[in-house]
Amino acid sequence: MKALIIPEDPRLDQYILKPIVEEMFRRLDIRARVSVLQDPRLRGIDEALDADVIREIVRDNPMEDLFLLLVDRDCDRKGNTDRAAAREGEHPDRLIACLATHEVEVWMLALHRAELGTPWTQVRQHCDPKEAYADPFLERQGWTGEVGQGRKKAMRDLGGHWNGLLQVCDELAHLQERVAAWVSLHAGGTRPTDGSD
Repeated sequence: MKALIIPEDPRLDQYILKPIVEEMFRRLDIRARVSVLQDPRLRGIDEALDADVIREIVRDNPMEDLFLLLVDRDCDRKGNTDRAAAREGEHPDRLIACLATHEVEVWMLALHRAELGTPWTQVRQHCDPKEAYADPFLERQGWTGEVGQGRKKAMRDLGGHWNGLLQVCDELAHLQERVAAWVSLHAGGTRPTDGSD
C-alpha cells in the first residue's frame, strides 16, 4: 500500500514523521511505501487544515491509498482538533488525522526523556515544546548542524524505543490502532472513494 503524510511544514517535520509512520507499518507487519507531501509545500497549520487544500491534495494524488494528516495540536488555540476532525469527515475512507500533543517534536523528545532533565508531564503539557525543549535539546547534543537540524539523528533509535513512545504519547498508540483498523477494512479490496477524486 501507499501512504502519504501531510505535515504542516515538511522542511523539518518529515524527519520525525516519516520514521514514525514507517516503524508503525513495520510493527503492524504491513508493507507500505511512505512518502511525505512536498508539493504543494505547506507552510503552517492553517494551510494543512484548510478544506480546499486537503481536497486538492487528495484529488491530485489518486495513487495514494491512505493520507495521514499529522500536525500539531498547539494547545488547540486555533481549534485544530475540530478542524482535523472536519477534514477526516470530508474524506472518511482516505484520510486519518493525528494531532501531536502539542507539537510533533514531542514525539522525538519522547525517545530522549531521560536526557531532558525536565519531568515528562511538563514537556507534554507545554504549548510550545519545540522552542522550550526540542531546540535546546538538539543544541546541547550538538546536532543542529545535522540533517533536519538534528531531527534525523534524534530519531535514529526509534525502533528500540517504540513501545515506550506509544506509552507516553497515547495519540500515536491511537493512530496505530486506527491505521490497523483501516488496513483491515480496506485490505484486498479496491481503493475506496469519497467523492473527491
